[in-house]
Amino acid sequence: FGWRPQVIYLESLGAEVIPRRTDEGALFGTDQGNLIVDCHFGPISDPNWLADKLKRRAGIVEHGLFLGLATDVIVAGVNGIRHLRRAE
Repeated sequence: FGWRPQVIYLESLGAEVIPRRTDEGALFGTDQGNLIVDCHFGPISDPNWLADKLKRRAGIVEHGLFLGLATDVIVAGVNGIRHLRRAE
């Protein structure tokens, strides 16, 4: 299968790509035999653009950018907790 070209593509979009592994160190596969890679992008300036690039790429089954779904977000950090609401 061609997961390595997907890693190169994801890196070209700015991701730090880490293939998910089992506790034994083997590549983690889904029930359908797909591999999962965790991508760390840092701040994403245009999430809609990124979601579109990922959605259109053959071989990428799904991404975890759930844009436009949440109305509220609770963010916890070293400076406390913030409750953010989407502007209407």
